Amino acid sequence: MIEPDQFFGADILAQADKLAAQQREQNDAELREQVAAAHAHAHQPHTSTALPFLPGFVGYVAQYVYQQAIRPVPEVAIVAALGLMAGIVGREWTTFTNSGLNLYIVLVARSGIGKEAMHSGIGAIRAAAGAQHPDILLNYDFSAYASGQALIKGIHLNPCIVNVAGEIGHKFLEMARGKEGPSASLRKVLTDLYHKSGSKGVVGGINYSNQEFSVGPMESVAYSLVGETTPSTFYESLTEDMMSDGFISRFLVIQYDGDRPAENRALLDEPPQDLVNHLVGISRHAATLRARKLFQRVPPAPDAAGLLQAFNDECDAHINAAGDDERLRQLWSRAHLKALRVATLLAVADQPYDPVVSLAHAEWAIALVRHGNAAFLKRIRTGEVGEGTDGGREQKVLELCREFIFLPDDKLPKWLKHGKEMKEAGIVPRKYLQHRTQRLASFEKHKLGHTAALEMTLKTAIANSNLMEVKKEPLSEQYGFYGRAYRMLSGN
Repeated sequence: MIEPDQFFGADILAQADKLAAQQREQNDAELREQVAAAHAHAHQPHTSTALPFLPGFVGYVAQYVYQQAIRPVPEVAIVAALGLMAGIVGREWTTFTNSGLNLYIVLVARSGIGKEAMHSGIGAIRAAAGAQHPDILLNYDFSAYASGQALIKGIHLNPCIVNVAGEIGHKFLEMARGKEGPSASLRKVLTDLYHKSGSKGVVGGINYSNQEFSVGPMESVAYSLVGETTPSTFYESLTEDMMSDGFISRFLVIQYDGDRPAENRALLDEPPQDLVNHLVGISRHAATLRARKLFQRVPPAPDAAGLLQAFNDECDAHINAAGDDERLRQLWSRAHLKALRVATLLAVADQPYDPVVSLAHAEWAIALVRHGNAAFLKRIRTGEVGEGTDGGREQKVLELCREFIFLPDDKLPKWLKHGKEMKEAGIVPRKYLQHRTQRLASFEKHKLGHTAALEMTLKTAIANSNLMEVKKEPLSEQYGFYGRAYRMLSGN
């Protein structure tokens, strides 16, 4: 076993793989087969864009979160592992550009897929590490803050902390609706805190007439935030202001689109002692650096530096190509910084005493950012983010038309007598589009209302030669359908 104070050398990746192999050997064949099957199943819908599993020690943490989950999902484990580590190493180590390593992460997934494993995994590791080193418990906060003032008070006791939040999408909804008041102040403080973790960061305090309740300014606060929510709640909560003012660009978005995974019938209850020992060692070293008021910059290896610079250039190109579209500009404005923070965090977790960002760290971090941006960009283009655009609404309607045409026969609406024949002919009922768009924010929140937004979108799609309205006579004679319907034109 590895003792808590033992240094991990440059071979940490091999050591982590060895530890992971030892842990797998302790489980029976059923668990190993189930984990492999669940991992493959979780990524099956998106094999071409799947997010690879974490490397090194943080990957070892994610593996435990995955194996202790009732419904194991790789993306859930990844979010938990990154958040867990950010709560410990977010302040005393910095990127080579002197940025702290605090992270804002949102896990976006449908209900019922096992998002609660993020909370249970972090909680189990926190408890096990806290039994050896009680100070580590202060790095984790499960509070739900209602205002910016409450958050400032909450972080005053510890300058390095991760806030683990449930259903964070509802908090975003409150921020979107409140131009003033507690929710607005919370959004402002969150926006400000993101860049206060470097060695020169200063967070303003709060002054009250009763000095007993006042909070003084704080230096170098590394506040991290990890939360989970559903796609509809998250994307529909986002306003143009939240997209354009840089608030959302601070968040790493990790999305899982897969089905509900099979139940894990051989849960791994306690985290491996090797994992706990190493985590405690990192925490103790962080405390030593803090007591000496030291910050350790983490350099990249030459090949990692080249890759990160190339990604920075790529982000610049995306920003320039976005023109005046602030949503797209903000999507890439902090992409390089997020990749740099994640890569550096991985390096510190592997070797906290003399960390160096390796090529593997940089590659995975860049893949993570690209993965999140791709999911976000798809939602923007289909009009599912906030109030949307005319082009986004048209693309969404065309997507729903394709959805109808490829529906399995047993999924066709019950009210459609000859649905199979209609979809085979490429004909989509307007009623289907009405039902499928009625809860989309870009239609529901349109200033003229949902029905008017859909009507204008259909007219635009017809004018652009993407759809053609089918005449009523053939609809009623051939399909017994008396409503309005549309046929997709070739090439769409």
